[in-house]
Amino acid sequence: MSGVDYARYERWYPSAWRERYGTEFVSLLEATYAGERVPMKASLSIVRAGTLERARELGIVGNTVSDDRAVTGSALAVWMAWTVFVVVGLIFAKYVEHWQWVTAVNERTLPSVAYDVVAVGAILGAVIVGVAALLVVPALIGRIRSYGWHIVAAPLRRTLLVGVLALAFSAGIVTWAHRIHGASSAPLWPNRVVLLLWLIVAAAAIFLGAASAGTVVRRVELETRTIRRLGSLALAMNLVLVVIFVGVLTWWAATAANAPWFFSSEILGASSAVVHTAPTSLPSAFTVVGSTSHDAPIVLVVIGTAMLGSLVVALYAGTRIASRLRRVG
Repeated sequence: MSGVDYARYERWYPSAWRERYGTEFVSLLEATYAGERVPMKASLSIVRAGTLERARELGIVGNTVSDDRAVTGSALAVWMAWTVFVVVGLIFAKYVEHWQWVTAVNERTLPSVAYDVVAVGAILGAVIVGVAALLVVPALIGRIRSYGWHIVAAPLRRTLLVGVLALAFSAGIVTWAHRIHGASSAPLWPNRVVLLLWLIVAAAAIFLGAASAGTVVRRVELETRTIRRLGSLALAMNLVLVVIFVGVLTWWAATAANAPWFFSSEILGASSAVVHTAPTSLPSAFTVVGSTSHDAPIVLVVIGTAMLGSLVVALYAGTRIASRLRRVG
């Protein structure tokens, strides 16, 4: 008997594909590799093909599904892009929380406006997601009444479990932070490690919650007008994502031009870096952070890259919605 679990490779494909081709697929792998590991190149090819098949089943690519399914699936892609923005937005908010401390008063206007635009965009995005959820709730309740809780039990259990773990971890961090508050001699690296762990846990909870919500939506039969409204909300979300992305880039560019020393800290904000010399344009109470400065810190590079990639996906899904929304129903 082979020691390699070839069946795990078929999990990259959607359930309908597995039911139709899963047995033959696993048999092909067993016959091809005869108990040996699947080479990396072949594994990556399976991952790519499985992901593409899932996207095709959702209606994000191809023309094999109905217009209703294509609009719903593309709207879900936009919501997942928003989820990425939420996660990296939390990191961005933590990273820039003390930028005013090291920026001259007369240089704060543009980055302040950009930061406020990002905050307003985040609020609008949350409102759009809330409205979309309210649109789906009646259909979800009807589905549960007809078929029982089992159709949504599994994703809800996963979301609840991870959510409880995230809340417990957050409560532990808050308690720990209060205990070490005021201990100036404490090293900084434990704070950063704990913060990084919290971000990972929060990101996992947000992503899993969004994925579970997508699973639930796919199992609900939505009315035509609900699908149209979800498609319109997804298009509105695209505009919000563009505004947030432009706001982040504007804040970055303005701060790099007027207070590049802010980026000298190692991770998540400048408040923990070494301070030494005050420029004449700053109030006497402020000092420049760090001995070296660079305006492309790894944190912002990661944030910008994640936002850009998600925005490209959302805009592509938006074009799919716009092209099919008129034909829904």
